[in-house]
Amino acid sequence: MINKKVKQTVIYAIAVCFFVFFTACKSKQTNTAPPAFDDTSVHPIQKQGIVSHKYKSQGCETVVICTPINIDTLFLIPATPLENFDVDGLKISFTYHVLRIHNPKGCHKGIPAQISNIKKQ
Repeated sequence: MINKKVKQTVIYAIAVCFFVFFTACKSKQTNTAPPAFDDTSVHPIQKQGIVSHKYKSQGCETVVICTPINIDTLFLIPATPLENFDVDGLKISFTYHVLRIHNPKGCHKGIPAQISNIKKQ
């Protein structure tokens, strides 16, 4: 009888130890908002820019030169043709989001982007 009671106590003690171990080691989760960041690949951004063909000799058919922010100028390479807006020097406003694709061969000036909602300024 004692042997059976000792086995039950040992099993009970092991079960309690496992329960305490797994609940005590569980990571605490806090409800904090994710950091705010500007991911242009997900959220389209409204911009103004000028259509340019000056990098055509380097392999860039059309580049949209965006209005500078501070000292940096953003160069966008349209992934799809701009249709009626593909005129050198044309000022446009548009919405874009960055694409994760390779630049056209030989074109090193700019970032490939999906450009939509194009309007002439």
